Amino acid sequence: MGCGRCGSGRTLRVGLSARGLRGRSYDRVARACLLAARRVSIRYERRRNMSATKGYYSVIQYCPDRSRMEAANIGVLLLCPEVGFVKARTAAGNDRIRRFFRGQPIDLVRIKAAKRSIERRVEIDRDSLNTPEGLVRFMDTRGNDILLTPPRPMKVSDPQADLEALFRELVGGRARPERREAEIPALDQVFRRPALQSRVLFDHEVLIPVLRRPLRVPYAFRNGVLNLVKPQRFAAEENRATSAAMRLASEGELLHRHPENGEQRKLIVVSVFEPTVVATDLPNRVGSVLGEFHVRVVQENEIDAFAAEVEQQAH
Repeated sequence: MGCGRCGSGRTLRVGLSARGLRGRSYDRVARACLLAARRVSIRYERRRNMSATKGYYSVIQYCPDRSRMEAANIGVLLLCPEVGFVKARTAAGNDRIRRFFRGQPIDLVRIKAAKRSIERRVEIDRDSLNTPEGLVRFMDTRGNDILLTPPRPMKVSDPQADLEALFRELVGGRARPERREAEIPALDQVFRRPALQSRVLFDHEVLIPVLRRPLRVPYAFRNGVLNLVKPQRFAAEENRATSAAMRLASEGELLHRHPENGEQRKLIVVSVFEPTVVATDLPNRVGSVLGEFHVRVVQENEIDAFAAEVEQQAH
């Protein structure tokens, strides 16, 4: 039905079938697929022509009284639209806050929860934070004692390393360790079964071809190909869910088309939707989109069957 040109010179085909997609929904998702393929090409060409990409950083601050605008730096956020990177890093402790607001009552439990919340929000809403404007809109939603400074531009060579450098320079101290708890407890129980654990790669990281950005998955296993298992919680709102599906679809297609050292790779998305999903067919439509890009989808109610399959095939 259409195609986009990938940086390798090959054609990235978008041949959506009508399975689970009808009428306007089909057209809308098809257009989104084409845009995703074109973005891959654009990003690749830009990265070919520059050693560093443009990024934007914001300082995360604790400000208990906005009328006085006295604030203590407690974290940083880095956005790199060209490579699809956005992440927040906050301090593990509250020493800076204690020093800055010495003698004032401080609710450390609430501050800890707020820091954890903002890191999680950035992770969940990453697809709506892919522009400086999106980042500003996100800042405007912060209504508690945690605020973010307006984004400032910077040159970025290695997003993760530059984020850590920003944290050391602007905040200091120990950063909160990255979250490692299970996204889907039932799935985690499957891969940690004694009979299967020795055949599973935990917290496995691969480099997405062309985009040259890392993808970390909590589980991977081999059964002739390297299967990368990624839990994904999709939003109830259709545009956000579709946007997340488009990102995963482009990543899965690139992994499929570019074997590493002769080994084929396959992205498997274990999908969970928020219970307030309005469009009852949204999970099926998201699954159809991912399937067209060689991404396998395992629904939440299919985890047990998936577990039996992995136990039988993994080696």
